[in-house]
Amino acid sequence: MKVRVGIEGFSIDSAHYTLSSPKDNQLHGHTYRVTVEVEGEVHEENGFVVDFNQLREIVRDAISSWDHKFIIPRRDMEKISITSPFKVEVKLIDAPYPTVEYIGMEMAKQIFTKLGNNFKVFVKIYEGSDSYALIEYP
Repeated sequence: MKVRVGIEGFSIDSAHYTLSSPKDNQLHGHTYRVTVEVEGEVHEENGFVVDFNQLREIVRDAISSWDHKFIIPRRDMEKISITSPFKVEVKLIDAPYPTVEYIGMEMAKQIFTKLGNNFKVFVKIYEGSDSYALIEYP
C-alpha cells in the first residue's frame, strides 16, 4: 500500500522576472513557501515511508540553493549584466522562464534525486500568499 507523508513550513525569498507576462516582466521578488510530500511503501523494519528528519534535511538542502538568489534562465545569462556595490547571487534555471511552475519542477527533481529516485515527490510551492503550483515528480 502506498502512503504519502509530508513536511511543510519552508520558505525562500528570491527575485526573478517573467518576460512571458507583461505585468511581471520587470525584476521583482517573492517569498515562496514550500511543502513537500513523498509517496512510497512503509518499511516494516522502521515503520517509515521516509524518516521525517532525513526528509527535512534533504528539503532544506535542496531549497537553500534558491534562497536569496536572482533566478535567471540559463539562456538569458549572456544578455544580463549586473554591477552593484552589494552581493548578487544568481541561480540559473534550465527552463525558458523562471516561473513558480519551473522553479517547483526543479526543486521536485532535486528532492527526488537526493532521495535516491525511490519515491514519488510532490512539491507545492506558493508564490506569495494566494498563488501556487503543485508538482508531481516523476
